Amino acid sequence: MKNNPTGAMGLPDYLGEHFRTRSGLQIVCIPGCPAQPDNITETLLYLVLHLGGLAPAPPLDNLLRPDWLFGRTTRESCSRAGYTEQGKFATEYGSDPRCLVKLGCKGPVARCNVPIRGWVNGVGGCPNVGGICIGCTMPSFPDAYTPFMSPDRWGNAAANFQRFTYGPIFRYFRSRNLARRFEREPEWRQPGPALTTGYEQRN
Repeated sequence: MKNNPTGAMGLPDYLGEHFRTRSGLQIVCIPGCPAQPDNITETLLYLVLHLGGLAPAPPLDNLLRPDWLFGRTTRESCSRAGYTEQGKFATEYGSDPRCLVKLGCKGPVARCNVPIRGWVNGVGGCPNVGGICIGCTMPSFPDAYTPFMSPDRWGNAAANFQRFTYGPIFRYFRSRNLARRFEREPEWRQPGPALTTGYEQRN
């Protein structure tokens, strides 16, 4: 972060982002504060399989992160994302499970797989337990994301756009589809003059 007294930096900053090992491998970055343990283990296994000739080199994004782990935003895998479309936003912590973007969640702009992976044994993770995403897997963390509890104006704008534009259209057609097709008893369950089971008694 800015004014870092230790001068700490990542390997791509120190060695250069185009650095290659003798075997031709790129630097692989596992971001997080701290990095999620299963992400580290999975990436190490991928590298071991590659070095053993059993797998290709791990595919990386432009920031040298494993693409299969950090290819989606936090919002895309968050169990609370659907509430945005419904226009339901939490206004205080501990309220009903709703989208946390108005409390400062950086899920729409941060790339992180913790909402679907969990933290320990598939359980936990910031949004899963009612906390906001603070963007700790992003290269501009923490400078671009502080103060953590302040809603991002673009996040709010995106949430309101979804709430007032295509959100109502989706809600309307979903409720209409549910009422017409999925929330109706099938015809064979309707009362009739005789009980029919589809079985014909043979003489």
